[in-house]
Amino acid sequence: MFIEQDLLQQKTDPNRSIIMKLKSTAASLAVATALSLSAGAANALTVAGVTWDPDSPFDLTAQSSIFQTVAIAAGQSISGYGRFNELNFEDRDIFCPDCELTYHFYDYVLMEDYLPTVGSTFRFSGGKVDVYVSGRNFSATDPASAIDGTLWLSLIGMDIDGDGSTLQGSITAVSSLGLGLSGVGEGYLEVVGGVAAQYFDTNGQPDRVNGPTDLLYTSSFQPSRTPIVGPDGVTYTHFGTAEISGNTVPEPGALALLGLGLAGLGVMRRAKKAA
Repeated sequence: MFIEQDLLQQKTDPNRSIIMKLKSTAASLAVATALSLSAGAANALTVAGVTWDPDSPFDLTAQSSIFQTVAIAAGQSISGYGRFNELNFEDRDIFCPDCELTYHFYDYVLMEDYLPTVGSTFRFSGGKVDVYVSGRNFSATDPASAIDGTLWLSLIGMDIDGDGSTLQGSITAVSSLGLGLSGVGEGYLEVVGGVAAQYFDTNGQPDRVNGPTDLLYTSSFQPSRTPIVGPDGVTYTHFGTAEISGNTVPEPGALALLGLGLAGLGVMRRAKKAA
């Protein structure tokens, strides 16, 4: 009896059928949206043992320890090495439980002399950064332990202000003897290789001159109590911390929601035409 009345009402009220279709579509969109959000939460990526979530609100942030040289005369270069301790604010036991991410930077050349006094600024040109993934064998006193394993990312310095500088910074403190400098620096990096390159080559950072680049690099340094001499004779006199930030792969959850929204608009337009 009720079924017959409902069918009769649909025949006499053509808008009812349209409303029912819209309700059905809305329900389908709600389910699909929930599924897409659930999938996004489980959208972790793993490359050569390193796992991270590109949908994390902190993607991408990475913190590391650093050991390096310094320069004060034009033409001198600096280099250094370190290990990543956090990725998207997850410690290394989570993002790399059976491995470690280490790096080596080199070929940054000082563009002009500067006085070793507080407030002095410096600029470097060039620069390369190689990131490696390997077994857990890193030692702060052994620079060679930072450059073994698989090349995970290969990066180069990018021009900041159109003057050829790829790394800039300033001196924040000088030791009482004037032999130890503390300071901060920043620069931009472009992905050029490595097994994880496709996930980081996203232009996730705005460059000041040449358009977007992939990563922003920031660091702070201070004199080390015990300088470290590498196997090649280079003496690393300073230590500190360094951070990298950017954006990895585009968020698939957002793309899925956009597609669902467009699909819903299409259904509504067809329903209006049918009315």
